[in-house]
Amino acid sequence: MSEKIPASPVNPAQARKNKILLLLLLASFVVPFIVGEFAYKKHWYKGGETNKGQLLQPPLAFAELQARAADGKTLDVTFAKDSWWMLYVLPADCAAACRNRLFQMRQSPLALGKEGDRLRAVLVVTGPIAAETEDLLQKEFSAFQRVQASIAQVDKVMAPATANASQAGLLYLMDPMGWIMLTYPPEADEKTSIIKAEDALDDLRKMLKNSRIG
Repeated sequence: MSEKIPASPVNPAQARKNKILLLLLLASFVVPFIVGEFAYKKHWYKGGETNKGQLLQPPLAFAELQARAADGKTLDVTFAKDSWWMLYVLPADCAAACRNRLFQMRQSPLALGKEGDRLRAVLVVTGPIAAETEDLLQKEFSAFQRVQASIAQVDKVMAPATANASQAGLLYLMDPMGWIMLTYPPEADEKTSIIKAEDALDDLRKMLKNSRIG
């Protein structure tokens, strides 16, 4: 009969150390989300004096839009995970202000340089898209995410930001936890739109610099 090799004794001090390291590792992932959500709900974020956009207090929850993916599945907060977002509710008529907004959303990641891959664009579509608009989206903005939502739900959820939000043409900034927190008005004039685009970029640079998520 072969002799059994006795198990190595467990070092209590090393076991405690390993446990502490594991807890610290888990905390580094979990705590930023908990603290961020708690801060939003308690209105601790007070950047109004330096923000270029309109700060929404409290922020709006993306999940409440009840938006749907192309396969019809309702999207929850996990949709926003791992990225910061420029969110735009596509109006029925994509006129000059709409086209200016789309180009702004496309150029913003490039303007952010090395931080640009942390930013994505999503269009909230509330109804049929005109053939001309669809052609524009396919040719110029095919990288944008698209989700579907009802006009009634968009107008209801976005009411604290603006009336008739489904047609207002506001740009929204959303964080990786699905909180919509800043808005920017539309600009029909192309030159003004280019100048005003810096407002959203300034706010994004600050948030990306101070955030470890997304």
